[in-house]
This record gives sequence, C-alpha cells and structure tokens, in this order.
Amino acid sequence: MQQTKADNDLTLLETGKELASSIINLFPSQTYFSVFLNNSVKDQLQKEEAITQIEELSFVGNTFPSFFKNTKPDSHLFFISDFQKSSFKLSSLNSADSSAQIHLVPLESGAKHNIVIDSVFLEDEFLRAEVENKLHILLRNTGNNDVEDIPVKFFIGKEQAAVLSIDIPAQQKKEAVINFRFSKANSQQASISIEDYPVTFDNTYFFNLSPSNPISIVSIEDSRSTALSDLYKTEPLFRFTTYTSEQVDYSQVILADIIILKGVSSLSTGVAAMVANFVKEGGTVVVIPPAGTKAEGYTSFFQNLNIAATLQAANSQSIKTNLLAPDPANIFFKSVFSNFDPKMQMPEAVRSASWSRASEDILKYRGGSAFLSRFDRGNGQVYLMAAPLEQELNSLVNHAFFVPLFYKMALSSYKQEQQLAYMLGLNTISIPVNVSAKKEGIFKIKKDSVEFIPEQQLRGGKLYFTIPEAIEQAGFYTLTHQDSVVSNLAFNYDRAESELAQYTPDELRAMLGEKYKNIQVYDYSDNFTVKGEFEKRYFGVKLWKYCLILCLFFLMAEIALIRIL
Repeated sequence: MQQTKADNDLTLLETGKELASSIINLFPSQTYFSVFLNNSVKDQLQKEEAITQIEELSFVGNTFPSFFKNTKPDSHLFFISDFQKSSFKLSSLNSADSSAQIHLVPLESGAKHNIVIDSVFLEDEFLRAEVENKLHILLRNTGNNDVEDIPVKFFIGKEQAAVLSIDIPAQQKKEAVINFRFSKANSQQASISIEDYPVTFDNTYFFNLSPSNPISIVSIEDSRSTALSDLYKTEPLFRFTTYTSEQVDYSQVILADIIILKGVSSLSTGVAAMVANFVKEGGTVVVIPPAGTKAEGYTSFFQNLNIAATLQAANSQSIKTNLLAPDPANIFFKSVFSNFDPKMQMPEAVRSASWSRASEDILKYRGGSAFLSRFDRGNGQVYLMAAPLEQELNSLVNHAFFVPLFYKMALSSYKQEQQLAYMLGLNTISIPVNVSAKKEGIFKIKKDSVEFIPEQQLRGGKLYFTIPEAIEQAGFYTLTHQDSVVSNLAFNYDRAESELAQYTPDELRAMLGEKYKNIQVYDYSDNFTVKGEFEKRYFGVKLWKYCLILCLFFLMAEIALIRIL
C-alpha cells in the first residue's frame, strides 16, 4: 500500500483511510463499527472512535489478513484494498457470514515500476575470515518500465563494503555479483540497499555473515597413518580425528561432517550400519578400499546404500594406470586451477574397486573407467575411490593433486544449517543450538527492548520454532536463552508483496461470478462516487430535498396567484 494513487501523490494507504472515514460518515450516529487491524479487531466503536483507529493505521509487513471469519450477521463489511494478485485469494471470502453484505472497494495504483531485492547468497557457503568470497544478489523489476542505473550498496555493519549500478528491464530479473573479503572473526550484520520510489519496504535486504565453524573430519582406519592427519591438521578450518576400526566412538563419529573409511579391511556390521545411516541423514562419506586380499563387510554396506560396487584384491604387482586430466569445467574443481594445463602429469594407480551408475565421475583412468565418483544418496553423498592410498598402489599421495582433491571433498560436506536470512510469515524454521534439552528456560527473540516468545521445540540439537505474528518489522533480531545470545537472526518482508499486478474491478467481478450474491465490487472512483453508489443501493434515493423544493415552489405559486387574482 506504499504505491501512489493513479491521479495524485497520496499513498494507497492514505487514500484508503480517507475513503474509510467517509464511509463511516454515511451511517447514523448510533451505529457501532468494527475496525480490522493487522493482528486484532477493535469492536463496538462509535463513529469518532472508529475514525481515530483508522487514522492511526500505518504500514506493516503482514500479508493479506483473514478477517472475513469475524464478520457479524446482517452487517456491512467494507474491504478497501489494492487487491494484489500475489496476496488476494477469493477463497478467503468463503469464511464470511452469508448474511453479511461485503463491499470490495479497489484502489487504483499509479506506480509503474518497483525494484525488489529478491534474495542474496554466497558463492562459497563456507565463509572464512580474510578469504575472498562472492555475494550474489538477485534483483527483480516487477513493474512495466525499464529502470537504469539503480545503485546497489553492500554494507557490513555500518561500513559500506561495495557499490555498483545496474539496469533492469521491465518484468525481468538481474543478478549482481560483489567480491568481498570478510575480515571479522565474529558474526556481522550485513545488508543490501537500493534507492527506489515509491514502494520502499523492499529496498533493503537484511542478512547475517558468520564465520563457519571448522569442518569435523573423522577417519576410521585399520592402523593410524599420517597421510590424512598431515594433510588436515595443518589447516585450522579442519578438525581431524582418527579412530581404528576396532575402537570407534560412535557418539562422536555421528557428530562429524565427513567420515573417511580408509583402508578398513574388515568392515564390522555396527560401523557399516552407522556410516550408512550417517549418509541417509545428510552426511558425507569417503570410501577408500583396503590393500591386500581381505575386504569384508562391504557388499552389504554397498547394498544398503544402493551402490553397485565390488572390491577385488590389489597388491604391488598389480598394473597401475595413469589418470586422465580432470575436466576444468566441473564445479568440483572450481578455484583449484589458476592455469589449467590439459597435458599435466597425472598420478597413476591400481584398480581394486569398480562400480556403475554414479551420480558423477570426478576423475577417470585412461580408458574411461572411474577412479573417483560421487553417489548422491538421500540428503547425503558418498565418494568412492578405486584404489587404496598406499604409495606402492597409488601415487596420488605424493602428487600435488592430493591436497586440493581431499580438501574439496571435505569442503563439500559443509552444509549451512542456518540461513543468511528468513522471511516473515514462514511457518517453522530450525537453528542448531548447543543447549541441553534438560536445561531450564525458554528461547526468546529480542529486538532492542522488545521480546517475543515463539512456539518452540528442542530436539536433535536443533531448535524448531515459528516466527511470531507480532514481529512486523524487518531487521536484525537475537535469539536468546536465559539471557545468553544463542544466534543472530535477520528477517525480511515477504517479497510476494513486491509484485505490483492487481485485480481490476472487472476481473474481481469475473472471479465472483454468480456465486457470491452478497458481494458488490465498486469501480475505481473517488469518495463521492462510492458514497453515492452505496446510498442509492442501501439507503434508497433520497427524495426529501426534491419534495421540499416542490413544496416551496407551489407555495410561492399559490401566493402569486392570490395576489394576482
């Protein structure tokens, strides 16, 4: 309702408030009124009280309200709106009392364009301090006119981090990309802002930038080796733990981001079941076959994950084959090569595992058979390597390609459990929390000195809660537990409101058809036209003025005739 009216510069909200006040004045002074606010109803109001309530109305982010169910029998309900196609639903009229007379009063918008910040996302979800990243910003022109040189500003905290300008054709989307370096070690409030008039509620998009927690890597091996520990422990972004196949701490393993089965010759039923469930619940697993002739427990493990793979013996006398150079266009290798050389020297390896129907073959042997493949299973994924990691069987461990390959597999396990921002009006959202379910206290959402208590449930290390309807303003909030900050939240208005298309009076009448006899649709008009139509239909044509004029006319005629005659 921030749009301006077609024939003046008043917003549709101000126009609607004036129209509502004039409608109230149509009725006798003893009439009682109900004013439907965004989250409540003010009932049994007299004229002056109803007009005061209407004058105090202001912009909020709530979408189309469901107030028709509160209509009283034999009442008149005036619904003054722009009737946006994105929010008005004809089905909402079904809850109204059938004896109530409903008056739909459309307001014609004069706005011809509106630019909305639709969404933002990071190219690399794994956000690290002092590492360059890219912020993708999706903008939409929901209006009918092309717009040029829209300034787009990126703020981290109160500091402007970047600015650019962009052209957006009518009814089109455009993506802007901003390179930035996150230099903070803690969570920061961030925002994207544009300058666009008259609809301004969607000119700012709020979100949080938080450094990612270290990726937890667990390696299950027959004997502790240094190949993987030397690789991962040198980087602070990884937290590496090793277990032997006979001594696995299941309670800790299931909390990892990625599990590596490295050369386990005898895969126990317990470990196999735990790892398979870990994948199905969204985890990432890397399977590296064992060296030698023993490989027990893998058949049922692969069957459980529906992977058509088999293992065979391999030793130092087995034939080694060179790998093909990778495909630089594969997103897995993004940012790995600064200058790609298709003739680079690749490692060589034996083949002790074979499979079919992978989701993606990342590396291949010369000849075309797969060396490293990814299998998507449920919300998780499995990386399967065709050769053990022993040096005499696989030269990858001594090759420069070893580091980026295993880094990429670890990084692919990272899942951003908390979104950058949330939309007001969502039903339920979940956030990971490190709070015991037995710990007393409730979670609260705070903004400045105002607190909101959402419906909430804590299970599986996550808090599930609904966004309270009382939260009407977009911006930054904090989630607290016993006065301790659990997380920072950013809320934005529902972008459906940014769509300017609205139903015309004729379209509304066509939607109603013959079914809704108690609903009248008014044409675009001013206060006097609506007043006249309503009075004519429900109060009748007032003829007393004409009667009085005729009485005066005949009285004067009679006086004249008496004097003349």
